[in-house]
Amino acid sequence: MAASASSSSSLTSSATEEEITLTVKWSGKEYTVRVCGNDSVAELKRSICELTNVLPKRQKLLYPKIGNKLADESVLLSQLPIKSSLKMTMIG
Repeated sequence: MAASASSSSSLTSSATEEEITLTVKWSGKEYTVRVCGNDSVAELKRSICELTNVLPKRQKLLYPKIGNKLADESVLLSQLPIKSSLKMTMIG
């Protein structure tokens, strides 16, 4: 009887831990960034910084469906309508 209820808790955490692959266009080049759904926007910007050497405070990420939500660095990526293979543009 107890075995049937044990698997339900693992289903809720798998969506936020899922890896998301994003493409960031900057300065005429495309960079592939891999993040998890439970990463914040600040962690996404740190990952972009590692690839482009643009400091997170200088990065402005543009994606039409999200608008200014990418400016709030405390927001988790799982709370945004971001899917894998998404392309966004960075100004910085």
